[in-house]
Amino acid sequence: MKARQAAYATLNGVINQHRTLNTLIAQHKSHTAPADQALYQALVYGTLRQYRAYSHLCAQMMTKPPARPGHPLAIILNLGLCQLLTMNLGDHGVINETVNLAAHNGQIRAKGLINAILRRVQREREHWQHALTAAQTHNLPHWLCPHYPAENAAIAAVNTLPPPLTLRLHSRHDRAAWLAEHPEAHANPLHPQAVTLHQGSNVAHIPGFRDGDTSVQDASAQHAATILAPRDGEHILDACAAPGGKTCHLLELAPNAHITALDHDDARLARVKENLDRLQQQATLSHADAADTAAWWDDTPFDAILLDAPCSGSGVLRRHPDIAWLRTVADLHRLPGQQRHLLNCLWPTLKPGGRLLYTTCSILPAENQDNIRAFLATHPDARLQPLDLPACRDTGYGSLHLPDADGDGFYYALLYKSV
Repeated sequence: MKARQAAYATLNGVINQHRTLNTLIAQHKSHTAPADQALYQALVYGTLRQYRAYSHLCAQMMTKPPARPGHPLAIILNLGLCQLLTMNLGDHGVINETVNLAAHNGQIRAKGLINAILRRVQREREHWQHALTAAQTHNLPHWLCPHYPAENAAIAAVNTLPPPLTLRLHSRHDRAAWLAEHPEAHANPLHPQAVTLHQGSNVAHIPGFRDGDTSVQDASAQHAATILAPRDGEHILDACAAPGGKTCHLLELAPNAHITALDHDDARLARVKENLDRLQQQATLSHADAADTAAWWDDTPFDAILLDAPCSGSGVLRRHPDIAWLRTVADLHRLPGQQRHLLNCLWPTLKPGGRLLYTTCSILPAENQDNIRAFLATHPDARLQPLDLPACRDTGYGSLHLPDADGDGFYYALLYKSV
């Protein structure tokens, strides 16, 4: 399958069939020639991140725009706009290949229209590039916009870009000395162990990855282990552990801690094992639902718990742009209740004097500070510890990092249990 046809099929799968990018990319990439796979992924992510903005531009050039966002004509035009406005592929080939997509996807009668719109964009490229920048807030899902009106433009701009490829440098290394030997990276200001590569790289080529010197982990996520501050000898629960980045970080900071890594997804738990093996670390792995404590807990209380709760992923839209299309109103109502249920179930497993860190990669208040406010109101033995984290805001009930050039959107609330 050619890259553009594979990209069309993937976008159609997300928008019209409500399938995840992970599933679709695994399916279509395997049927794309190896030489075309990088272009295929660039087309998918580049188009989906700004899909609604591209549609907004098309509507200005058409007397009768497609009636629905997933119409084949809309997908084809948006793929073409993505290439002409954000990629350097050669205009003639882009226009011809995009017009040819029409013939392959039931839009033969629209070939002339597609050609006319793309040639207009080619002639007026600078104008439409400025228009695309001005339209970026159209890409934000309707359920996110009301929460950060003053920051919407900045959030939308960040979400149009590929996410940074950030590594966690093993704590045995001095970051300045390591960076002096690796000019392909720079210090990330969000965390003292974080280094960000100047450009993306295959995992096999990431410096120090195979030797355990580095691990791929967003700088915002790296705060979780350092906030929990594990100590040797402690019994610690990582309640939703997969894929294991935080489990491994906890063990880097406290190699002799006794960590139970729990996850309900057996396949994802296998990735925790892979990460532990690469770093030559040991943890107890348990395939279970964290909320069903009767099924896995032996009544020995934990000194510390990390609860990186399942969430909407609203802080990682640039990594998973399909979230903007797949999250439903029902999801957004269900998730806060599920998160509170996990908190309520895990709290009795924490010993008096112990600490629980609640985190999400969401920036929605209902999943973050609203949950912690409700939890504190019903648990008089819980105390919230204020945090001082770079580039974070105090919500009154935990700290929030909005997505920026250095890190993903992330939320943290550290709770202590009374003795």
